[in-house]
Amino acid sequence: MRILSRRLCAAGFDTLRFDYFGTGDSGGETVDAELGGWKDDILTALRELKELSGRARIVIVGMRLGATLAVELAPRLAADVESMVLWEPIISGSQYVKELRDWRSGHHMRAFDLAMSGASDTAASELSGLLVSSSFVQGLTSIDLRSQEITPAPRVLTIFSETQNPDFKIRSMSNDSETVTLKASSPWKDSAEQEEGLPVEIFERITEWLR
Repeated sequence: MRILSRRLCAAGFDTLRFDYFGTGDSGGETVDAELGGWKDDILTALRELKELSGRARIVIVGMRLGATLAVELAPRLAADVESMVLWEPIISGSQYVKELRDWRSGHHMRAFDLAMSGASDTAASELSGLLVSSSFVQGLTSIDLRSQEITPAPRVLTIFSETQNPDFKIRSMSNDSETVTLKASSPWKDSAEQEEGLPVEIFERITEWLR
């Protein structure tokens, strides 16, 4: 996401990246995080971006779970969110949790359900290496975009890679929506220094669509 932000800045966009509560450089612990709180983080970031940039046109670019949270947050979004770019949103939370379990199993790591010495009942799960509450996992599992009739913004671009395409489309408020499948792989890693191995094709597609 750092590389994409730099490309958008070079194209004339003011950008703001943020870490959700309990992750990255943000305060708090993941075990205290909830999906509802992460949605509030998105709203806070949008308000700050408006204040810092003074721009009237707001675009949300979300990746995986971030894209899904942005879609679910649509009814609470301000009218000045003109466009959304959704990069491989999580369509089924239960399938996503299963994938994370399978990934951990394949890497010979500890089981998904983790007995923590001295931990409370709400802190009994580890997800992708992060200790989270059982309610957080339940929130993930309940995600099902197929069951929701949501039109999150006037313009919507949804991007899937060939390996992740679930044959699913998210509509826009004005029917100005596009779903594309690109051959680029899904790295889900980032580098602040170089683009080698990153899906430059997707970066270029996003930048072109937003212009």
